[in-house]
Amino acid sequence: GTSRGATTHIANPDNDLDQTNQNQIHQDQTRRQRRMGRERLAGYLLFKLLLVSSVIQPDTLDLLILSSWYTLLSFLRSLGSMAGSSINTAVQSGRSPQAGALRLLLVVLLCDFSAACVCLVLFRSAGWSMLVLLTCDCVLMGVDGTTHAARYAGAWLEEGYRVRLAGLEERQVELLHVVRRSERGVRSDGIGDDDESGSNHDDGGRNVGREPQASVGGSDEGPDRMNEEIQQLDREMEEFEATHSRRMAMLDSIVFALELFALVLTACHFGHIWVLHGASFGLVDAILALHINSTVSTIFKKVSERRNLRRISRDLDSKFEDASDLDIKKAKIAGDVCCICLASMTAQ
Repeated sequence: GTSRGATTHIANPDNDLDQTNQNQIHQDQTRRQRRMGRERLAGYLLFKLLLVSSVIQPDTLDLLILSSWYTLLSFLRSLGSMAGSSINTAVQSGRSPQAGALRLLLVVLLCDFSAACVCLVLFRSAGWSMLVLLTCDCVLMGVDGTTHAARYAGAWLEEGYRVRLAGLEERQVELLHVVRRSERGVRSDGIGDDDESGSNHDDGGRNVGREPQASVGGSDEGPDRMNEEIQQLDREMEEFEATHSRRMAMLDSIVFALELFALVLTACHFGHIWVLHGASFGLVDAILALHINSTVSTIFKKVSERRNLRRISRDLDSKFEDASDLDIKKAKIAGDVCCICLASMTAQ
């Protein structure tokens, strides 16, 4: 009892120190996110006002309206970026994202939709070209928010997958321990019966010991039933893993499609501004050309990365042979497990 108490007393300061370091890191990340949010808000506001003012050349009242509009959009973009950053950080670290990030993201999406509807109602007399110019940022914000929500759904599915798989594996390990104890008990009983078989005969060789016992027909049903349950758990885990892989692949495709759509829409938005402004080879034209070039380069980069991932997956399937059913059965008899997921080796 004394050593245990001493160990606990020694371990507590380390735990407190780790908790203090985690709190300090979290505070630093929060301050950095706030600073980046303020910088992003100011940069987006100045950039949009510069481009739109050069296109429509507003008077004082229009400039005030545009300033209020893009200030609202920049604030919503900052909140959405904060929620998305929290979700991406949790996904990359393997943790479950906080529910508050999803709630903030849903509020931002609701406000974004409301702002787009108000813009359509108030500026419908300005023409479709102006409406497209003003509401394009709302559409981009909605696409970004949907992308972050899809990543949150993927993290939620991954967390549920880990919890359920851990429960199935724990149940399987318990059954394996019970089966092995039963097998050891059967072997020890067999050895004891062989040792006592000589004491059941008299001098004449007649059997005078214990009465012959009728074999219990259900004596092997327990281990057999457990082995069947273990195999059923293996099949259930395989089916669950296949279903989870399909869901994650579908979500990954959705995220990629949304990101690609957002980039294409951004390039079209800058092109629309350039068409409205006209080619004059000035500062605005240079800024628009730079952003269009950057957006198109990002599109090609993402497509190239996607193709590389598919090629790597295809090479893994084609250049490495799959284990046969006999190989998997041998591995299962030897007690080998998968070196990646540590699950038992099973054959369909």
